Amino acid sequence: MNATQPNLPMTLSEFRSIVEACPEGVVLLEGRRSIPDHEAALATITARMLAERYPKLRFRSGNAEGADQAFSEGVAQVAPWRLQVFAPYPGHRKSIRYADAVYDSPATLSSVQEDEVAGKTAKASPKNKGLIEKRDKKGALAAKAAYLIRDTMKVTGHSEMFPKPVCALFHVDLNDPLAGGTGHTIRVCQQEGVPIAFQDSWQQWFPE
Repeated sequence: MNATQPNLPMTLSEFRSIVEACPEGVVLLEGRRSIPDHEAALATITARMLAERYPKLRFRSGNAEGADQAFSEGVAQVAPWRLQVFAPYPGHRKSIRYADAVYDSPATLSSVQEDEVAGKTAKASPKNKGLIEKRDKKGALAAKAAYLIRDTMKVTGHSEMFPKPVCALFHVDLNDPLAGGTGHTIRVCQQEGVPIAFQDSWQQWFPE
């Protein structure tokens, strides 16, 4: 697989097949921090409709403003207990939380799991290998490493409660989808074989 290009977009038909095969799976919903209000509204609507139409699915996102928050709000409107939110550290954005949602962070990983996730993080974004090696230090570099570890962890999963997602929907910069932390997460999806779709695909799924 070419790690410099995103996968072919997952179609609605493919999404349905994936969900039928794993109705209680986890769908990753996330993207850029800076998105227009109307795009955020579409993300919320899409997440809400997915939660309504697939009552056994669980959903996972990051703990950032923008696309993460927009998707999370859609799930929370229907079934917040089916929402998993991964933060870079336990107290991240503690004032903005969804009641009944499940929160997780790299702090719950065992040392063996953390090393494995760190290795996959460096593989997906080799230029950050040195940063990842400083994850046990203090300061700004360690904080940046925590965000990357979190982004990888969202895709790899680490337990029965937090398994690898069955697929992922992203809101990206369509001119440069592999930029930033969202781009890193997409590359991890490519490594892990997780099907993906960007907004130019999933925004067409609903209404039918």
